[in-house]
Amino acid sequence: MAGRKYGLDLGTNYVKIYDNIRKNILVEKNMIAVRKKKEIVAAGDAAYEIYEKVSDNIVIKHPVRDGVIADVDPMGKLFDYLLKKLNCSNSMMRHNEFYLAVPSSITEVEKRAFFSLVNYSTYKTHNASIVEKPVAAALGEGLDVKRAGGIMVVDMGADTTEISIIALGGIVLSRLIKTGGNTINEAICNEVKLAHNMIIGYKTAEYLKLTLGSAVPTMAEPVTVYGRDLITGLPVHVPIPASLVFQCILTVLDPVLGAMRSLLERTPPELNNDIFDHGIYVTGGTSQIPNLERLIASRTRMKVNMSSHPQESVVKGLDVIMNSYELSDLAFSVRESAFY
Repeated sequence: MAGRKYGLDLGTNYVKIYDNIRKNILVEKNMIAVRKKKEIVAAGDAAYEIYEKVSDNIVIKHPVRDGVIADVDPMGKLFDYLLKKLNCSNSMMRHNEFYLAVPSSITEVEKRAFFSLVNYSTYKTHNASIVEKPVAAALGEGLDVKRAGGIMVVDMGADTTEISIIALGGIVLSRLIKTGGNTINEAICNEVKLAHNMIIGYKTAEYLKLTLGSAVPTMAEPVTVYGRDLITGLPVHVPIPASLVFQCILTVLDPVLGAMRSLLERTPPELNNDIFDHGIYVTGGTSQIPNLERLIASRTRMKVNMSSHPQESVVKGLDVIMNSYELSDLAFSVRESAFY
């Protein structure tokens, strides 16, 4: 009996699961609320709704940090919860296959955790394979990763940014930088605290980033937000200018731009020619910052191709691999993996 194939992109902020039978993508917040260490109060988007609003006896956990599974047990519970939403049954699990996207620049132990998530969950199966995330992202953008020419992909996530040079189906050079959208939120929180003596929450910082965020200076009107006065402890509201958010974004993105230039300097000349001709491909949730392509182009002096579906590039690439015999060698099973 044939089972389903699932493509999993376990991001820091979101879990994306592609079901190749229904041809749909389930997207939920990568968050779980737990009471007394084991009782699940809420998971996914429901957990995000109560984030920063719960009492001390409920703990909000983020199972993925810096692109890897940091807390296996909560991730397993969230994984089971999401598969139930997809109507995945225990009786069919031995026939199902899972393709998991993982960063290329992580350790063998960190890669093993992705296999363990599937093998030891409620839905036990050993039909699990991993795919390097930059390769999946490139395929999701419709690129031919098996050609001899070089492809530069920048995947900008919540906690990490992975910059990769791809040729002949493999990673030639790669750099994983621990900075992303969440780093920008933290920078906004800190800057508001320093500039206005006001403490704001993560959701408020996210709102400021989405409302005023830009990779180049803008003349947007200030946005008033509420927080807690650092001195009196009382609720206050303060107008936040766009310039504050811009400076936070620029400060966080500077190391990313420097790493892109550094990687290009180390790239073999023949591959550099191809990258120069076709440009840099940018994807990932953080790449949705307005005017980001202008900032990257000004620093690298190269053409920049922004994804039209940045949060779905990886799972769309997994779908391409799942349905192509010619690309099946881009996925590695437990037996084929050198780190097992």
